[in-house]
Amino acid sequence: MGERSAGVVWFAAPGFRLLAVNDDELDVVIEIESDAVRVGCPQCGVIARAKDRRWVTVRDAPAGDRPVTLRWWKRVWQCCEVLCPVKTWTEQRPEFVLPRHSLTERVGRWAADRVARIEATPTSLARQLGVTWSTVWAAIERHGQAGLDSLEPASSGQIGFDETVMSPAKRHRRRRFITAAVDVVDGRILDVFEGRNAADLQAWLEDQPVEWVRRIEVVSVDPHEGYRAAVTGFAGLADVTVVVDPFHIVRLANAAVTKCRQRVQQATLAHRGWKGDPLYGIRKLLLMGAEHLDEHGWERLRQALRHGDLDGHVQDAWVAKEYVRDVYLTDDPADADAALDRAIAWCADPDAGPELRTLAKTLHRWRPEILAHHTTGASNGKVEAANLTIKQVKRSGRGFRNLDNYRLRILLAGGHPRQTHPVTRHRARPRFNA
Repeated sequence: MGERSAGVVWFAAPGFRLLAVNDDELDVVIEIESDAVRVGCPQCGVIARAKDRRWVTVRDAPAGDRPVTLRWWKRVWQCCEVLCPVKTWTEQRPEFVLPRHSLTERVGRWAADRVARIEATPTSLARQLGVTWSTVWAAIERHGQAGLDSLEPASSGQIGFDETVMSPAKRHRRRRFITAAVDVVDGRILDVFEGRNAADLQAWLEDQPVEWVRRIEVVSVDPHEGYRAAVTGFAGLADVTVVVDPFHIVRLANAAVTKCRQRVQQATLAHRGWKGDPLYGIRKLLLMGAEHLDEHGWERLRQALRHGDLDGHVQDAWVAKEYVRDVYLTDDPADADAALDRAIAWCADPDAGPELRTLAKTLHRWRPEILAHHTTGASNGKVEAANLTIKQVKRSGRGFRNLDNYRLRILLAGGHPRQTHPVTRHRARPRFNA
Protein backbone atom coordinates (compact mmCIF):
# COMPACT_ATOMS: atom_id res chain seq x y z
CA MET A 1 0.00 0.00 0.00
CA GLY A 2 2.92 2.37 0.65
CA GLU A 3 4.61 1.94 -2.75
CA ARG A 4 3.49 3.83 -5.81
CA SER A 5 1.84 1.64 -8.42
CA ALA A 6 -0.13 2.58 -11.50
CA GLY A 7 -3.58 1.15 -11.25
CA VAL A 8 -7.13 1.48 -12.42
CA VAL A 9 -8.43 2.81 -9.10
CA TRP A 10 -9.72 6.34 -9.63
CA PHE A 11 -9.13 9.10 -7.13
CA ALA A 12 -12.34 10.76 -5.87
CA ALA A 13 -11.94 13.79 -8.11
CA PRO A 14 -12.74 14.04 -11.84
CA GLY A 15 -9.65 13.82 -14.02
CA PHE A 16 -7.36 12.10 -11.50
CA ARG A 17 -6.44 8.56 -10.63
CA LEU A 18 -4.93 7.10 -7.51
CA LEU A 19 -1.33 5.98 -7.38
CA ALA A 20 -0.73 5.12 -3.75
CA VAL A 21 -1.92 5.73 -0.19
CA ASN A 22 0.59 6.06 2.66
CA ASP A 23 0.02 6.47 6.39
CA ASP A 24 2.84 8.22 8.23
CA GLU A 25 0.96 8.16 11.58
CA LEU A 26 0.37 11.92 11.32
CA ASP A 27 -1.25 12.45 7.92
CA VAL A 28 -2.87 10.31 5.29
CA VAL A 29 -0.68 10.84 2.23
CA ILE A 30 -2.39 10.20 -1.10
CA GLU A 31 -0.39 10.19 -4.30
CA ILE A 32 -2.28 11.01 -7.50
CA GLU A 33 -1.74 11.92 -11.12
CA SER A 34 -3.95 13.38 -13.80
CA ASP A 35 -5.44 11.22 -16.53
CA ALA A 36 -4.25 13.47 -19.35
CA VAL A 37 -2.41 11.62 -22.13
CA ARG A 38 -2.78 13.99 -25.09
CA VAL A 39 -2.45 17.74 -24.51
CA GLY A 40 -2.23 20.51 -27.06
CA CYS A 41 -0.02 23.56 -26.75
CA PRO A 42 -2.04 26.50 -25.37
CA GLN A 43 -0.39 28.81 -27.93
CA CYS A 44 -0.23 26.90 -31.23
CA GLY A 45 -2.31 23.79 -30.53
CA VAL A 46 0.35 21.28 -31.55
CA ILE A 47 0.23 18.02 -29.59
CA ALA A 48 2.80 18.25 -26.78
CA ARG A 49 4.95 15.56 -25.26
CA ALA A 50 5.64 14.82 -21.60
CA LYS A 51 9.12 16.08 -20.77
CA ASP A 52 9.39 15.64 -17.01
CA ARG A 53 7.54 15.10 -13.73
CA ARG A 54 7.59 16.92 -10.42
CA TRP A 55 5.87 16.43 -7.07
CA VAL A 56 3.48 19.15 -5.84
CA THR A 57 2.05 18.88 -2.32
CA VAL A 58 -1.34 20.36 -1.35
CA ARG A 59 -3.82 19.89 1.47
CA ASP A 60 -7.19 18.24 0.93
CA ALA A 61 -10.29 17.85 3.08
CA PRO A 62 -9.57 15.67 6.12
CA ALA A 63 -10.64 12.06 6.35
CA GLY A 64 -12.49 12.01 9.65
CA ASP A 65 -10.02 13.49 12.15
CA ARG A 66 -6.96 12.66 10.03
CA PRO A 67 -5.35 15.39 7.91
CA VAL A 68 -4.96 14.48 4.24
CA THR A 69 -1.93 15.45 2.17
CA LEU A 70 -2.12 15.14 -1.61
CA ARG A 71 1.06 14.57 -3.61
CA TRP A 72 0.33 15.37 -7.23
CA TRP A 73 2.79 13.86 -9.70
CA LYS A 74 2.55 16.71 -12.17
CA ARG A 75 3.65 16.42 -15.79
CA VAL A 76 5.83 19.03 -17.44
CA TRP A 77 4.76 19.33 -21.07
CA GLN A 78 6.92 20.48 -23.99
CA CYS A 79 5.68 21.91 -27.26
CA CYS A 80 7.03 20.07 -30.30
CA GLU A 81 6.75 23.10 -32.59
CA VAL A 82 10.19 24.70 -32.95
CA LEU A 83 8.88 28.15 -33.85
CA CYS A 84 6.33 28.27 -31.00
CA PRO A 85 7.29 30.78 -28.28
CA VAL A 86 5.89 28.44 -25.60
CA LYS A 87 8.56 25.92 -24.73
CA THR A 88 7.43 24.08 -21.60
CA TRP A 89 4.68 24.37 -19.05
CA THR A 90 3.38 22.49 -16.03
CA GLU A 91 -0.11 21.03 -16.18
CA GLN A 92 -2.82 22.81 -14.19
CA ARG A 93 -6.29 21.84 -13.00
CA PRO A 94 -7.79 25.10 -11.65
CA GLU A 95 -11.15 23.42 -11.02
CA PHE A 96 -9.37 21.19 -8.49
CA VAL A 97 -6.59 23.42 -7.14
CA LEU A 98 -5.65 26.91 -8.27
CA PRO A 99 -2.08 27.58 -9.41
CA ARG A 100 0.33 28.35 -6.57
CA HIS A 101 -2.27 27.47 -3.93
CA SER A 102 -1.70 25.03 -1.09
CA LEU A 103 -5.36 24.06 -0.57
CA THR A 104 -7.66 22.26 -2.95
CA GLU A 105 -10.89 23.92 -3.96
CA ARG A 106 -13.02 21.37 -2.15
CA VAL A 107 -11.19 21.88 1.14
CA GLY A 108 -11.87 25.60 0.67
CA ARG A 109 -15.57 24.92 0.24
CA TRP A 110 -15.48 22.56 3.22
CA ALA A 111 -13.81 25.19 5.40
CA ALA A 112 -16.28 27.89 4.32
CA ASP A 113 -19.19 25.60 5.17
CA ARG A 114 -17.74 24.75 8.60
CA VAL A 115 -17.34 28.45 9.40
CA ALA A 116 -20.81 29.24 8.05
CA ARG A 117 -22.35 26.66 10.38
CA ILE A 118 -20.34 28.07 13.32
CA GLU A 119 -18.83 24.62 13.82
CA ALA A 120 -15.22 25.83 13.55
CA THR A 121 -13.10 28.97 13.27
CA PRO A 122 -10.36 29.80 10.76
CA THR A 123 -7.81 29.37 13.54
CA SER A 124 -8.98 25.86 14.44
CA LEU A 125 -9.19 24.88 10.77
CA ALA A 126 -5.69 26.19 10.13
CA ARG A 127 -4.41 24.13 13.05
CA GLN A 128 -6.24 21.05 11.77
CA LEU A 129 -4.94 21.44 8.22
CA GLY A 130 -1.42 22.40 9.24
CA VAL A 131 -1.38 25.71 7.34
CA THR A 132 -1.41 29.38 8.32
CA TRP A 133 -4.48 31.38 9.28
CA SER A 134 -4.16 33.63 6.23
CA THR A 135 -4.16 30.61 3.90
CA VAL A 136 -7.39 29.26 5.36
CA TRP A 137 -9.03 32.67 5.52
CA ALA A 138 -8.20 33.43 1.86
CA ALA A 139 -9.99 30.22 0.83
CA ILE A 140 -12.97 30.92 3.11
CA GLU A 141 -13.23 34.47 1.84
CA ARG A 142 -13.12 33.41 -1.82
CA HIS A 143 -15.63 30.57 -1.58
CA GLY A 144 -17.86 32.28 0.96
CA GLN A 145 -18.17 35.49 -1.03
CA ALA A 146 -18.86 33.52 -4.20
CA GLY A 147 -21.71 31.73 -2.44
CA LEU A 148 -23.17 34.99 -1.17
CA ASP A 149 -22.93 36.62 -4.60
CA SER A 150 -24.92 33.75 -6.13
CA LEU A 151 -27.92 34.34 -3.83
CA GLU A 152 -31.01 36.05 -5.15
CA PRO A 153 -31.67 39.48 -3.59
CA ALA A 154 -34.41 39.70 -0.99
CA SER A 155 -37.81 40.29 -2.55
CA SER A 156 -40.24 40.21 0.37
CA GLY A 157 -40.27 44.01 0.78
CA GLN A 158 -40.16 43.76 4.59
CA ILE A 159 -36.92 44.58 6.40
CA GLY A 160 -35.99 44.96 10.05
CA PHE A 161 -33.07 46.75 11.69
CA ASP A 162 -31.47 46.20 15.07
CA GLU A 163 -28.09 46.91 16.63
CA THR A 164 -25.62 44.80 18.60
CA VAL A 165 -22.33 45.63 20.28
CA MET A 166 -19.29 44.76 18.18
CA SER A 167 -16.67 45.64 20.79
CA PRO A 168 -17.12 46.93 24.36
CA ALA A 169 -15.89 50.25 25.61
CA LYS A 170 -12.41 50.60 27.02
CA ARG A 171 -10.49 53.40 28.61
CA HIS A 172 -9.61 55.14 25.35
CA ARG A 173 -12.23 53.62 23.08
CA ARG A 174 -15.98 53.95 22.85
CA ARG A 175 -18.28 51.05 22.21
CA ARG A 176 -18.60 50.02 18.59
CA PHE A 177 -22.08 49.12 17.36
CA ILE A 178 -23.15 47.30 14.23
CA THR A 179 -26.62 47.27 12.69
CA ALA A 180 -28.02 44.21 10.95
CA ALA A 181 -30.50 44.51 8.10
CA VAL A 182 -32.70 41.41 8.17
CA ASP A 183 -35.51 40.15 5.95
CA VAL A 184 -38.35 39.79 8.46
CA VAL A 185 -40.08 37.13 6.31
CA ASP A 186 -37.36 34.49 5.90
CA GLY A 187 -34.90 35.74 8.55
CA ARG A 188 -31.95 36.21 6.17
CA ILE A 189 -29.29 38.68 7.26
CA LEU A 190 -29.05 40.96 4.25
CA ASP A 191 -26.12 43.10 5.36
CA VAL A 192 -24.24 44.44 8.35
CA PHE A 193 -22.84 47.95 8.74
CA GLU A 194 -21.16 49.86 11.54
CA GLY A 195 -23.12 52.35 13.63
CA ARG A 196 -26.70 52.72 14.82
CA ASN A 197 -27.50 56.39 14.11
CA ALA A 198 -29.76 57.89 11.48
CA ALA A 199 -26.76 59.01 9.41
CA ASP A 200 -25.33 55.47 9.40
CA LEU A 201 -28.59 53.92 8.22
CA GLN A 202 -29.14 56.55 5.55
CA ALA A 203 -25.59 56.06 4.27
CA TRP A 204 -26.27 52.33 3.99
CA LEU A 205 -29.54 52.94 2.12
CA GLU A 206 -27.78 55.24 -0.33
CA ASP A 207 -25.32 52.45 -1.18
CA GLN A 208 -28.10 50.00 -2.07
CA PRO A 209 -29.58 49.63 -5.59
CA VAL A 210 -32.32 52.18 -6.15
CA GLU A 211 -34.82 49.67 -7.54
CA TRP A 212 -34.30 47.36 -4.57
CA VAL A 213 -34.88 50.17 -2.07
CA ARG A 214 -38.08 51.21 -3.83
CA ARG A 215 -39.52 47.72 -3.35
CA ILE A 216 -39.31 48.07 0.46
CA GLU A 217 -42.83 48.44 1.85
CA VAL A 218 -42.44 47.70 5.58
CA VAL A 219 -39.58 48.48 7.96
CA SER A 220 -39.69 46.92 11.43
CA VAL A 221 -37.60 48.49 14.20
CA ASP A 222 -37.40 48.76 17.96
CA PRO A 223 -38.37 52.12 19.54
CA HIS A 224 -35.16 53.82 18.41
CA GLU A 225 -35.64 57.32 17.04
CA GLY A 226 -32.50 57.11 14.90
CA TYR A 227 -33.88 54.29 12.76
CA ARG A 228 -37.28 55.92 12.33
CA ALA A 229 -35.78 59.27 11.41
CA ALA A 230 -33.49 57.63 8.84
CA VAL A 231 -36.30 55.65 7.20
CA THR A 232 -38.92 58.41 7.13
CA GLY A 233 -36.38 61.00 6.00
CA PHE A 234 -34.98 58.95 3.13
CA ALA A 235 -36.26 60.07 -0.27
CA GLY A 236 -36.47 56.57 -1.73
CA LEU A 237 -38.77 55.34 1.08
CA ALA A 238 -41.56 57.88 0.86
CA ASP A 239 -44.41 55.32 1.07
CA VAL A 240 -42.83 52.91 3.54
CA THR A 241 -44.68 51.77 6.67
CA VAL A 242 -42.66 51.76 9.88
CA VAL A 243 -43.63 49.14 12.47
CA VAL A 244 -42.36 49.13 16.03
CA ASP A 245 -41.76 45.68 17.41
CA PRO A 246 -44.42 44.40 19.91
CA PHE A 247 -41.81 42.72 22.12
CA HIS A 248 -40.03 46.00 22.82
CA ILE A 249 -43.25 47.87 23.64
CA VAL A 250 -44.32 45.22 26.16
CA ARG A 251 -40.82 45.23 27.58
CA LEU A 252 -41.07 49.00 28.16
CA ALA A 253 -44.28 48.39 30.10
CA ASN A 254 -42.59 45.66 32.16
CA ALA A 255 -39.65 47.98 32.81
CA ALA A 256 -42.05 50.65 34.08
CA VAL A 257 -43.51 48.13 36.56
CA THR A 258 -40.05 47.14 37.80
CA LYS A 259 -38.85 50.74 38.20
CA CYS A 260 -42.01 51.69 40.04
CA ARG A 261 -41.68 48.70 42.39
CA GLN A 262 -38.05 49.59 43.12
CA ARG A 263 -38.92 53.25 43.78
CA VAL A 264 -41.80 52.41 46.14
CA GLN A 265 -39.74 49.79 47.92
CA GLN A 266 -36.86 52.23 48.47
CA ALA A 267 -39.25 54.90 49.71
CA THR A 268 -41.08 52.65 52.18
CA LEU A 269 -38.26 50.39 53.43
CA ALA A 270 -35.17 52.54 52.69
CA HIS A 271 -33.31 49.64 51.12
CA ARG A 272 -33.28 47.41 48.06
CA GLY A 273 -35.39 44.32 47.87
CA TRP A 274 -34.61 41.73 50.52
CA LYS A 275 -35.97 38.27 51.01
CA GLY A 276 -39.24 38.57 52.87
CA ASP A 277 -40.14 42.04 51.59
CA PRO A 278 -43.71 42.05 50.20
CA LEU A 279 -43.01 43.67 46.83
CA TYR A 280 -39.73 41.85 46.31
CA GLY A 281 -41.51 38.53 46.76
CA ILE A 282 -43.87 39.20 43.83
CA ARG A 283 -41.34 40.76 41.44
CA LYS A 284 -41.87 37.91 38.95
CA LEU A 285 -45.63 37.72 39.44
CA LEU A 286 -45.90 41.40 38.50
CA LEU A 287 -44.40 40.64 35.08
CA MET A 288 -46.62 37.64 34.34
CA GLY A 289 -49.69 38.00 32.20
CA ALA A 290 -52.91 38.15 34.18
CA GLU A 291 -54.34 35.20 32.24
CA HIS A 292 -51.48 32.99 33.48
CA LEU A 293 -52.09 33.55 37.22
CA ASP A 294 -53.89 30.89 39.23
CA GLU A 295 -55.80 31.41 42.48
CA HIS A 296 -52.65 31.08 44.58
CA GLY A 297 -50.89 33.65 42.41
CA TRP A 298 -53.76 36.12 42.66
CA GLU A 299 -53.82 35.76 46.45
CA ARG A 300 -50.06 36.37 46.71
CA LEU A 301 -50.40 39.43 44.47
CA ARG A 302 -53.23 40.93 46.52
CA GLN A 303 -51.49 40.32 49.86
CA ALA A 304 -48.19 41.83 48.73
CA LEU A 305 -49.82 44.93 47.23
CA ARG A 306 -51.92 45.39 50.36
CA HIS A 307 -48.85 45.39 52.64
CA GLY A 308 -46.17 46.90 50.41
CA ASP A 309 -47.94 49.28 48.02
CA LEU A 310 -49.60 51.77 50.34
CA ASP A 311 -50.13 54.50 47.72
CA GLY A 312 -51.23 52.15 44.94
CA HIS A 313 -48.49 53.19 42.49
CA VAL A 314 -47.30 49.63 41.83
CA GLN A 315 -50.86 48.49 41.26
CA ASP A 316 -51.38 51.30 38.75
CA ALA A 317 -48.20 50.32 36.93
CA TRP A 318 -49.32 46.68 36.82
CA VAL A 319 -52.71 47.71 35.37
CA ALA A 320 -50.91 49.88 32.78
CA LYS A 321 -48.79 46.91 31.78
CA GLU A 322 -51.90 44.80 31.25
CA TYR A 323 -53.51 47.57 29.19
CA VAL A 324 -50.44 47.64 26.95
CA ARG A 325 -50.58 43.85 26.56
CA ASP A 326 -54.25 44.14 25.56
CA VAL A 327 -53.12 46.00 22.44
CA TYR A 328 -51.44 42.83 21.17
CA LEU A 329 -54.00 40.34 22.46
CA THR A 330 -56.37 41.22 19.64
CA ASP A 331 -56.09 40.91 15.87
CA ASP A 332 -58.71 43.59 15.17
CA PRO A 333 -57.06 46.97 14.32
CA ALA A 334 -60.07 48.88 15.74
CA ASP A 335 -59.89 47.03 19.06
CA ALA A 336 -56.13 47.58 19.18
CA ASP A 337 -56.67 51.32 18.57
CA ALA A 338 -59.13 51.53 21.46
CA ALA A 339 -56.87 49.48 23.76
CA LEU A 340 -53.89 51.73 23.01
CA ASP A 341 -55.91 54.88 23.72
CA ARG A 342 -57.02 53.38 27.03
CA ALA A 343 -53.42 52.54 27.96
CA ILE A 344 -52.19 56.06 27.08
CA ALA A 345 -55.02 57.69 29.04
CA TRP A 346 -54.31 55.52 32.09
CA CYS A 347 -50.58 56.28 32.05
CA ALA A 348 -51.09 60.01 31.45
CA ASP A 349 -53.32 60.46 34.49
CA PRO A 350 -52.05 63.33 36.69
CA ASP A 351 -51.94 61.04 39.73
CA ALA A 352 -49.82 58.41 37.95
CA GLY A 353 -46.20 57.88 38.91
CA PRO A 354 -43.25 59.19 36.92
CA GLU A 355 -42.68 55.80 35.31
CA LEU A 356 -46.17 55.77 33.81
CA ARG A 357 -45.93 59.36 32.58
CA THR A 358 -42.74 58.45 30.73
CA LEU A 359 -44.43 55.37 29.30
CA ALA A 360 -47.38 57.48 28.15
CA LYS A 361 -45.08 59.82 26.22
CA THR A 362 -43.42 56.86 24.50
CA LEU A 363 -46.74 55.24 23.57
CA HIS A 364 -48.08 58.51 22.21
CA ARG A 365 -44.93 59.24 20.21
CA TRP A 366 -44.92 55.76 18.63
CA ARG A 367 -48.70 55.36 18.30
CA PRO A 368 -48.88 54.97 14.45
CA GLU A 369 -45.96 52.53 14.45
CA ILE A 370 -47.51 50.44 17.24
CA LEU A 371 -50.84 50.12 15.41
CA ALA A 372 -49.06 49.35 12.11
CA HIS A 373 -48.28 45.90 13.50
CA HIS A 374 -51.94 44.92 13.19
CA THR A 375 -52.19 46.00 9.55
CA THR A 376 -48.87 44.55 8.35
CA GLY A 377 -48.25 41.65 10.76
CA ALA A 378 -44.55 42.54 10.82
CA SER A 379 -42.37 42.23 13.91
CA ASN A 380 -38.72 42.03 14.84
CA GLY A 381 -38.85 38.38 15.84
CA LYS A 382 -36.64 37.26 12.94
CA VAL A 383 -34.31 40.20 13.62
CA GLU A 384 -33.83 39.13 17.24
CA ALA A 385 -33.10 35.59 16.04
CA ALA A 386 -30.49 37.04 13.67
CA ASN A 387 -28.95 38.90 16.62
CA LEU A 388 -28.53 35.56 18.37
CA THR A 389 -26.64 34.26 15.33
CA ILE A 390 -24.44 37.37 15.35
CA LYS A 391 -23.61 36.86 19.02
CA GLN A 392 -22.75 33.21 18.38
CA VAL A 393 -20.35 34.31 15.65
CA LYS A 394 -18.81 36.86 18.00
CA ARG A 395 -18.33 34.29 20.76
CA SER A 396 -16.83 31.76 18.37
CA GLY A 397 -14.23 34.31 17.27
CA ARG A 398 -13.56 35.60 20.80
CA GLY A 399 -14.50 39.05 19.54
CA PHE A 400 -13.53 40.91 16.38
CA ARG A 401 -11.57 44.04 15.54
CA ASN A 402 -11.75 43.86 11.75
CA LEU A 403 -15.23 44.88 10.58
CA ASP A 404 -14.83 43.34 7.10
CA ASN A 405 -13.95 39.92 8.52
CA TYR A 406 -16.73 40.18 11.10
CA ARG A 407 -19.26 41.12 8.41
CA LEU A 408 -18.30 38.19 6.19
CA ARG A 409 -18.47 35.73 9.08
CA ILE A 410 -21.97 37.02 9.97
CA LEU A 411 -23.23 36.83 6.39
CA LEU A 412 -21.86 33.31 6.01
CA ALA A 413 -23.70 32.24 9.16
CA GLY A 414 -27.01 34.00 8.50
CA GLY A 415 -26.98 35.41 4.98
CA HIS A 416 -28.75 32.48 3.33
CA PRO A 417 -31.41 29.95 4.36
CA ARG A 418 -29.89 27.00 6.15
CA GLN A 419 -30.89 23.48 5.14
CA THR A 420 -30.96 20.76 7.76
CA HIS A 421 -30.57 17.05 7.18
CA PRO A 422 -33.70 14.90 7.47
CA VAL A 423 -34.17 13.33 10.88
CA THR A 424 -33.56 9.60 11.03
CA ARG A 425 -36.23 7.76 12.95
CA HIS A 426 -34.87 5.30 15.50
CA ARG A 427 -36.56 1.97 15.53
CA ALA A 428 -37.68 0.27 18.70
CA ARG A 429 -34.92 -1.26 20.78
CA PRO A 430 -34.36 -4.86 19.63
CA ARG A 431 -34.96 -7.65 22.05
CA PHE A 432 -32.28 -10.26 22.61
CA ASN A 433 -33.46 -13.65 23.63
CA ALA A 434 -31.19 -16.19 25.23
